[in-house]
Amino acid sequence: MPAEIKLEELLEAIHKDGPRKVVKQYRHNLLPSRVLIDLYSEHPERDVLLFLALYPTVPSQVLEDLAEACTDPEIQAAAATNPRCTHLLLIRMAREGGAPVRAALAANKLLNPKITAELMNDSNLFVRIALAGNGSINDSYRTALALDPEPGVRTALAGTAKLSDEIIHTLSADSSAVVRANLYGYGKVTPEVLLSWAGSDDVEAQRLMLSRNKPKPEIVQALRLSPDGVVQEAIKDLYEPTEADLLARAESDDEFQRLETAKREDLPAEIQHVLAADAVEEVRVALAGNPGLDEEVALRIAASNDAAACEALAGNPKLPEAGKVELCHHESDLVRLSMAYRDDLTDELLDILVNQNEDLNLIGHLALRGIIFEGTKPELLEQLLAHKRSSLHSFAAGAAQLTHAQVRKLMRDNAPSVRLALCDNPILTRMAMEELSKDWNPAVAKKALKRFESMPEEEPEEETDLDTEDEDSGLVSKIVNFFK
Repeated sequence: MPAEIKLEELLEAIHKDGPRKVVKQYRHNLLPSRVLIDLYSEHPERDVLLFLALYPTVPSQVLEDLAEACTDPEIQAAAATNPRCTHLLLIRMAREGGAPVRAALAANKLLNPKITAELMNDSNLFVRIALAGNGSINDSYRTALALDPEPGVRTALAGTAKLSDEIIHTLSADSSAVVRANLYGYGKVTPEVLLSWAGSDDVEAQRLMLSRNKPKPEIVQALRLSPDGVVQEAIKDLYEPTEADLLARAESDDEFQRLETAKREDLPAEIQHVLAADAVEEVRVALAGNPGLDEEVALRIAASNDAAACEALAGNPKLPEAGKVELCHHESDLVRLSMAYRDDLTDELLDILVNQNEDLNLIGHLALRGIIFEGTKPELLEQLLAHKRSSLHSFAAGAAQLTHAQVRKLMRDNAPSVRLALCDNPILTRMAMEELSKDWNPAVAKKALKRFESMPEEEPEEETDLDTEDEDSGLVSKIVNFFK
């Protein structure tokens, strides 16, 4: 039943909400023809004319008049898509209308073959693009559009539904990458066609298919067999690979695929052994740094001469104890230096790094990290104290085998950091701490005083008769020697 509305109310709604919104409002609750004719006769203003050109049940005569009298491209384009537009008027628009009108006409789902043929060879690119995007035109015309010299036309065609196998084949071999991308990534093809692309050896088609949302399980299964690492990486979260899948990736000729496989923490030990012998260093390094690295594989890498992999292994938080010992003995300076930056260094490992290697540069790094090691051997202490670097002096200040002379030398060191380190050494006497508590540096003095106050007083040793006899004997010897 026609909507009951007065002319004034309709006019007010058009002015307030705009013609397109009012068309939607009364698309199903249709307006009486009398109101529409009166509106056209009494209010021939632009918004009203656009409303009438868009309204689906406007009288055909009104559309005829609009096409004749109104030159506004938007109004003419609206009239061209109106279902009440007569066949003769559509043909006339196709031949005589401006480009916007012909483009709107080309998008009209109600086109007949004669009008389609008229627009097929239109000189305006956007008209042909609109026609190619019209999924209701006959396949014979779409086949011709698939050969249009402009890629934009072929791209529009690739995105339409119900393409024939012949057109799909033509577009898949198109010289334009944009056309192929639109076809593989967004083309509305059947599931059977998608499955054939996924299972083909066409890597480009498989990569472009990745643009599609939520691929079906059968598509994912087909893509799993792709030889391309990019495809494998893109779909890896869409399924759980089997051990056979992982082995195939580890032995693949695709370096990227092997690299991504080496980073998986759930990788079986057998496959890790395969990747540990990979010809590409980057793959071996990725495996060595993998927190899920198998202990046997880690020891195999640690015992090798593969410096790059061993350096990565040194930073692996899951490195087994035996591997740590092996790497501390490694011939590469960089590997040992990487070990020096671990946070789980034991006295055993420090003994290897410090005393067995005697690498002053490495010891300097340990010192700068604030590592304290009491076990530095005496002969190495002499080297450290003879060096100009204060960081080496600081490291030596923590040794338990410092001589009295070395302690005195460190107490006079110019660097406050050395004297601060010395304050932590448990071998220092209460007398030494008392002297350090008077240091000119406030931080050293404060630290030394705090420790001095916590130390028990030293009891003087009692003299024995044997001590007195020894002193007398010594005095006699000195007198004899003097007269000699």
